[in-house]
Amino acid sequence: MPRTPLAWANLTHDRVRFGLFVVGIAFAVILMFVQLGFRNALLDSNTQLHDKLRCDLVLVSPNRQAVAMAEGFPRRRLEQVRAVPGVQEVHPLYLDNAFGRLRDSNPDPAARGPMRAVRSIGLNPDAYLLDLPELKPQSSTAEKLHTPGTALFDTHTKKDPDRPGQTLFGPLAEGTETELSGQDLRIVGSVTIGTDFTTDGTLVMSDRTFLDTLRRPLTFPSDSPAAQVDFGLVRLDPGADPQVVKKGILRAVSSGEPEADVEVFTVPELKEKEQTFWLSNTPIGFAFGFGTFMGFAVGVVICYQILSGDVTDHLPQYATLKAVGYGNGYLAWVVVQEALILALLGFAVGLGVSWAAYEALTASTSMPMRMTPERIAWVFAGTIAMCVGSGLIALVGLLRADPADVF
Repeated sequence: MPRTPLAWANLTHDRVRFGLFVVGIAFAVILMFVQLGFRNALLDSNTQLHDKLRCDLVLVSPNRQAVAMAEGFPRRRLEQVRAVPGVQEVHPLYLDNAFGRLRDSNPDPAARGPMRAVRSIGLNPDAYLLDLPELKPQSSTAEKLHTPGTALFDTHTKKDPDRPGQTLFGPLAEGTETELSGQDLRIVGSVTIGTDFTTDGTLVMSDRTFLDTLRRPLTFPSDSPAAQVDFGLVRLDPGADPQVVKKGILRAVSSGEPEADVEVFTVPELKEKEQTFWLSNTPIGFAFGFGTFMGFAVGVVICYQILSGDVTDHLPQYATLKAVGYGNGYLAWVVVQEALILALLGFAVGLGVSWAAYEALTASTSMPMRMTPERIAWVFAGTIAMCVGSGLIALVGLLRADPADVF
């Protein structure tokens, strides 16, 4: 004769109440997912550009703690690096977050908004430095960038909530005529990169257009426009060890110098440095981490209230089982089973709602809210710990109960 599924029967004898139990656990799961999603969106959005770099090593200034910071290094370092054994080629990458201000491209002057700062990226259109289909060798879009005063705009540029169908910079599209820092600019195509907490939109242009527009003598009176480089992208010979070449580069650029003005990273190392900066030097990482913990704490309270209430409601039945010989171990296992059932069902519902919320938030904010297997595993483990821990706390009253006292 099959054993009675006591845990399942205890939970489902009142279907309405059982549904509310599951919703309560799902609410806590959603809280954890959303807070974790925002935290990881912060990290992922600020490293989207890193993921698109087509190189083996990256040269940056030691004073550049994050991509958004304006700090370059002398261009002559690139020539020194080219001579290092194992280096195949080196290319400069220019990036500006402060000087580039894009005029609202709305054709109606009365409908134009203010000029806004836009992230501008300058590169050699023939070098395929970013992993974007539009920049592949012999691409017609990349060829258009050779014309001075042209650029590609990011399709994930933030939308204007007050003007449907337009970006914060106006109705950007191929063929749009606008201005960047007072210089004529024509949009000749688009790319897909993404925004972050410091960037509303991105323009990709040739290094020539970048220097002519954003490194004019008025802006940099003491230097040649090309004297400073924001990033140096290094590609290695096939089979070259990145760590060995990295040491060789550091020796070459620091030889005879009182203080190093270049650091060398692999792309994963640079990405880790960026994420560490945002987690350690801004309150955002702590805030979302604390929010995730609070979601867990709320879940513990909800689950404890559910299971302790259920234990209290069924105390006479549990006392009867004790009186006929069932031990505390069996009764504890029943409560733990209830906790596991609630965890599994609550997690399934919470995962489904959170997945939809991620999609909606990504579409509305252009922030990369990604539901990765690793993050699902973390929240699932947290949900199991939350429910089982609450169940063990709720057991205290049951294990101490004496059948004679109950009746």
